[in-house]
Amino acid sequence: MSKDFTYYMPTQIVYNKNSLNDIDKYINGRKTLLITSAGFVKRGLVDTIKCLTNNIVEVISDIKSHPEFKDLEITYNKIRMIDFELILAVGGGSVLDASKYFSVYNDTKEASFVTNIITGKVAKKDYKTIPIISVPTTAGTSSELTPWASIWDLEEKKKYSLHLPELFSEIALYDPTVTLTVPKAITIQTGLDTLSHALESIWNKNANEITINYAVHSAKLIMRYLLLLANDLENLEYRTQILKACMYAGLAFSNTQTAIAHGISYYITANKGIDHGIACSFTLPLLIDNILGKYDVIDEALKEIFGELSSNKLRVMLKELNVSTNFSDYGIDENELENLKASLSNNQRAGNSLVRL
Repeated sequence: MSKDFTYYMPTQIVYNKNSLNDIDKYINGRKTLLITSAGFVKRGLVDTIKCLTNNIVEVISDIKSHPEFKDLEITYNKIRMIDFELILAVGGGSVLDASKYFSVYNDTKEASFVTNIITGKVAKKDYKTIPIISVPTTAGTSSELTPWASIWDLEEKKKYSLHLPELFSEIALYDPTVTLTVPKAITIQTGLDTLSHALESIWNKNANEITINYAVHSAKLIMRYLLLLANDLENLEYRTQILKACMYAGLAFSNTQTAIAHGISYYITANKGIDHGIACSFTLPLLIDNILGKYDVIDEALKEIFGELSSNKLRVMLKELNVSTNFSDYGIDENELENLKASLSNNQRAGNSLVRL
């Protein structure tokens, strides 16, 4: 970690209970494509947004978890003829990531162009982007504060990354009231994803003073409030604190990227179907044990988070959340562990890491 660094965050952050009520002000008269998931149609959130602004020209609500090329391309070709100037992304990380895919276009407005950029078949040039306002409904991925998106090809069992500097959201609008309906399992998974973002931006080759400060603040909030929230899902104060943790983690890893825990998770999610938040967090105690005593700045950060140089408090929290820390419980035996390790050899996220498996 160098003492010399730069930090960049072009996204305007709006954090306020009921801030979604002001969405028309931020849309500012632009013709808007609303991207969300089917669940929010059923819960009435789409109707609520339509009552708050007259600028929604179309609603896309068929975004699935772990967005895949084959689904995104079909939807992209449906919307290519719609005249819109802004994307309003309301949902969890999958919705926010899909919206970034839809944001990118060239003169032909063909989905294959975006897919080819992601898969490296064409250069990252001659493209344009449509601005995005992101409203996260889960406290996990922090996609609203990053310029990249995870896109999957589950037939290949492979995760790809769309990464363009123009894909930072124009506005990240945080309204903790919209997270109140998130069920317990997803609350835990996304909260642990936030913790992984925070910790991985600490033991990261790209870390600096700013990112470490944000990461420590995020991880402390998760350690204090996630278990409380899991046992009291309708507590708005707990929801508020966990959403803030997500925001602070985004402010950290938006400038560092993630590291080895996420590199491990891609193999486990693709090959074992384990939800991302669990797949990227169950290894955290092991990674903490492997990094302790090797870097003073990392030791200082971990001690501030946990109050001690140990993974014990995290192990206790994971156990109380019913999250195993054993590879075997995720279907990974010793032979497959070698395959997993091999998958990390050319993995950029693993390359960011100061700790090894």
